[in-house]
Amino acid sequence: MLEIQNKYGGKMKGCITLFLVILLGSFSLAQGLNGKWKGNVSTPNGDMELVFNFKATDASLTGDITSAMGSIPIENGKVNGNEFSYDININGSVFSNSGKLEGDIIKISNPMMEEGMILNRVSDKSKIDGKWNGTASSPQGEFKLTFTFAVDGNKLTGKNSSDMGEVDLTNGVVNGNDFSFDVDMGGMVISHKCKYMPDDSIEVKALVMENEMIMKLTRASQ
Repeated sequence: MLEIQNKYGGKMKGCITLFLVILLGSFSLAQGLNGKWKGNVSTPNGDMELVFNFKATDASLTGDITSAMGSIPIENGKVNGNEFSYDININGSVFSNSGKLEGDIIKISNPMMEEGMILNRVSDKSKIDGKWNGTASSPQGEFKLTFTFAVDGNKLTGKNSSDMGEVDLTNGVVNGNDFSFDVDMGGMVISHKCKYMPDDSIEVKALVMENEMIMKLTRASQ
């Protein structure tokens, strides 16, 4: 037995590695289905908006579909790479559907649809999004700042407004409750490291000419 392992060990190790790559790749595609998706279906009374909530593993799919008429569960959901299928039961009638994940859209089809349906991912709004007010100190005294943040995945964009004008935020990165960005003030780049706090405030550490300035941001009233 030991002789066989020595002779074929390298080949077996390569096969195991290939198997793991395929398995993890399929798992990643399945996970890409997770979350909320929105689309419209045509009815005799006009278009109806549907919201799909998918929960996928490497081979199975669960979740539900919500419309103005209520919510129904997904049944017999199966995932195969970026393709999937499921059934829905409407008043005892079972309808089979198939779908395909293509980037940030899903194409749904069933025998009753002539053109199918396109679903777009629904992005949950980040708690960091919106306008925030703060006060900073300078040799000339305190001055007010307003930051406008917009989060898209792990990317942060927005603006910094003060009596000196308005500038865009650059190099914005989000990692959970922590995020960072730069502000270019006429050639002087000020780096900001921030943390969203449980009391719905943001703690900011700004590096100004090698000096750290700490401030607290509060959410601006709408």
